[in-house]
Amino acid sequence: MVRLSHVALAVSAEDYKSVKEKFSRILGVEAEEKDLPHAKLRVAIFKLPNTSIEILTPTAEGSDIDRFLQKRGNALHHIALQVEDVEGETERLEREGFEIARRGYRGAKGGSVSFLHPKSTGGFLIELVEEEY
Repeated sequence: MVRLSHVALAVSAEDYKSVKEKFSRILGVEAEEKDLPHAKLRVAIFKLPNTSIEILTPTAEGSDIDRFLQKRGNALHHIALQVEDVEGETERLEREGFEIARRGYRGAKGGSVSFLHPKSTGGFLIELVEEEY
């Protein structure tokens, strides 16, 4: 593992603007917003000196984030770890018994990412990314 890349928070569409504004005031940073049509979500990225915080909100019913919010409400969605080789780390962790929830997925910066399933990590969704945020 290289470092903590980012922490992502899932927020309902109704709360998105308010939460984004609060985090902007707390962090003293404006968010960079991106729409990810393939994932049916909008993301606000707060870039900090050593990491980032993302606020994720669904743009369509039935998306992964929408289903997550229906089960848990506004909550921590995932922790992302920056690695040197996403596919290599994914294969290594799979050999070590970790369940892969999704591999070869396109992240907010367009690169390939993988997700470790919460069932195999103690209840937490872990994303592996190569790109710096």
